Amino acid sequence: MKNFRTSSMCDVIDVMLYKFNHYDNLIWTKCLNQIDYAIVNEDSILITPQQLIALFEYNFERELRKIEATTSDLIHRDANSLYFLNKILEDFDRLKWIKLSLSRSRKFSRLTDTNGSKSIRYSFKVLKTTLRLNELFDEKDIDTLNPILKELELIGDLHYSRISVHHLIDSLDNAINGGMELNDHEVELIASIMELVEMKFEQDNPDLLLVTDW
Repeated sequence: MKNFRTSSMCDVIDVMLYKFNHYDNLIWTKCLNQIDYAIVNEDSILITPQQLIALFEYNFERELRKIEATTSDLIHRDANSLYFLNKILEDFDRLKWIKLSLSRSRKFSRLTDTNGSKSIRYSFKVLKTTLRLNELFDEKDIDTLNPILKELELIGDLHYSRISVHHLIDSLDNAINGGMELNDHEVELIASIMELVEMKFEQDNPDLLLVTDW
């Protein structure tokens, strides 16, 4: 199997900002005033990663330079929303859209305590993702997988299909656990797909575009 980053699967994410957090409210306000965004509803807008990058470079150049000069340990402890969103822009290299949602709750906390170690947690949800089999497997393995995926009705006559992550995982899991007669290599290929769909995807259950080659 080829080297692959699961962050490259993300197409659309929903990021939660909080009105009563300084940087969150600043980012939200500047987006409304400086970006040609698409309105989703009263408290949600849709922007592109390129728009957010330009906004950060224009408004927060000094803060971003400080982030680059700070060690990873200090960033993890004191990270703010600029760091979080900047990290997403760096890691999610195929992101097409970012949905920004504003929470007006006065009661919120991003500080978590795990075994006595405090850290900051940020809220985002993966809404849409793409799994391209040709980026994971060679042609021979794809030829092996396609009949299995078709029998499971995960793909049809086209080279792509839209399904939920839960449907993908459930179907592949059933196939491995007695739903189909598979040899060891076929089980290994299916298991490698399931391993890619990390816990975040299972929790969020995004819409998934499954793309194969014929």
